[in-house]
This record gives sequence, structure tokens and C-alpha cells, in this order.
Amino acid sequence: MILASQFKRFFRAAILSTVAFAWQGSAFAGPIAIQAPTGLHAGDQFRIIFVTPDAINAVSTNITTYDNFVNTEAAGATYNGQTVHFSAVGSTDSIDAKVHIGQTGTAVYMANGTEVSASDTGTGLWSGGDLLAQPTQDLAGNSYTSGTVWTGTSGVGTEYNTLVTGQGTVYWGLGATNNVTDKGITYINNVEVGSLHSNVGGYDWISLGFGVGLAPRTNSYQVYGISDVLTVAAPVPEPSTLLISGLGVLAIGVAQRFRKKN
Repeated sequence: MILASQFKRFFRAAILSTVAFAWQGSAFAGPIAIQAPTGLHAGDQFRIIFVTPDAINAVSTNITTYDNFVNTEAAGATYNGQTVHFSAVGSTDSIDAKVHIGQTGTAVYMANGTEVSASDTGTGLWSGGDLLAQPTQDLAGNSYTSGTVWTGTSGVGTEYNTLVTGQGTVYWGLGATNNVTDKGITYINNVEVGSLHSNVGGYDWISLGFGVGLAPRTNSYQVYGISDVLTVAAPVPEPSTLLISGLGVLAIGVAQRFRKKN
């Protein structure tokens, strides 16, 4: 009888702990937990692209400045319990965007599961053509269908540059310092931008071209961030399921011991 009484007390305490765990999980949301896109299976790989909710200027020539910014904006987002690292989708005089984020052949999605491109290579994200969907959402799923994004990048993933008559090749990457006059218009310290406008096509998401696609680097605009390659994990049972299963095994063991004792 003593053993049976101890088992009842243990079982009651375990149930209370499960309830407390469930309540605690709903009360403290914590960082955004990224989910694998629907249709992928264990072992499949993917990347997440997002636009930052907040804005920054493009004065810095150091790509790390923009990496730090997009990771701060990601606010510790996790996948499969691990914090996800993001890279800024941008070019400087020192590095092209496609080199900075890496070309791995991995499909690119938004956090809501919408596929942006079948690949992060020259046949997908950097094909210089239309994407499957425009990356206009932040990690929380908020949409931005108008606005400007700092990129410093051409549609094929290299630092944006133009050939200006009498002035040679001019580069318009992040942090650019230039002083160019073309057709009566002077551009001083301008950087290439992309557009979040819902009606853009082709590579306008990353590069609006010469003239309309240039803006003074002291302006404040949003930035794209893209995750490292993520791998779909095998399903893991919910903690409550594990606890109930464990209690079942424990109950069987206690019952067997109780029968032997009696």
C-alpha cells in the first residue's frame, strides 16, 4: 500500500509539472521559431530571406556592419532550437553579394514558407530575371509592399556599376564615395537600391538601375538578410508526449513490482 501511495503522489506531481510547462511555453514566446517550409522532408535544405523591419544608412563600406544589423533585426530567431545566423544581401567595393552569401544550390524561402527562388545561384536568385516571389516579408510575416532597400548590387549579384561617358566605370556599392555628373544630374556618394514595391519585376527587387536606383548613402532604408543553409530535421515528439510515454513505462514497472511484492 505504501508503494501504491508513493506512485499516486509521483503521478500527480508529474501531471502538474506538464501543465506548468505548457502554460510557461505560451506565456513566454521568446525569439521567432522558424519552421521548415511545407513539402520539405527530413534532410532537405533551405534558406530563409527576409527584409528588416527597421532601416539603416549605407555609409559603411564594411559588409560586417550590415550583417550585424540584419542579425540584430532577426532578434535571435531560431530553427530547431538553434539560433540562426543571417548575412546581409549586399555588395561593397570589397565583396559581391553572391560571394558574400554563398552560392550553394539551395532553395530560398520567406519565413511563411513561400518559395522565392529554386536556387541561390546564377540560375535562380542571381539569374537577373523574375523570382518565384518577391522577398517582401520580415521574419514575423509582416509584408512591405512599398519602400526601398539598400543593396549596392546588380541583378546578377555583383557590385552595381555603370560606364559613365568621360568618367569610366563608376561603382555604386554600399558605402560608395563617388561624385558623378551625367546628363546634367550630379550624384554624390550614391548607392544602388532595390524596391519592395509590389509591382516591380525582373531584378528590380535588388537593383532599380541607374538614375532612379541611386540614392545618397546617408538616407535610411531597409536591408535584406538571408540565413545560412538550414537542414530539415526529423520530427521530434512534443515534451508532453515524451512525459506521458515515460509515465506509462514507469507505471508498468511500478505495477510489476507491486504485484511481485504482494
